[in-house]
Amino acid sequence: MYEQYTREQLEGMLHDARKRKGLPDFPCKPVGLIEYSGFARTIDPRIETKCIGCPPDKGERDYACAWEFNLQP
Repeated sequence: MYEQYTREQLEGMLHDARKRKGLPDFPCKPVGLIEYSGFARTIDPRIETKCIGCPPDKGERDYACAWEFNLQP
């Protein structure tokens, strides 16, 4: 069984559409923290969720968003 899983989303419909329209990145980190943490806890309450990088975080990335899920003992 895996104790850690990392999910990197390389692109997304929302991010791509906003770039085409010249809009800034949608700050999806706060929403993702709630959504992914709740989803992970539904699967197993021992899963902790961590954002590796997601707007509005600054910096160059090879992905749109990245999340880490760790199964705690």
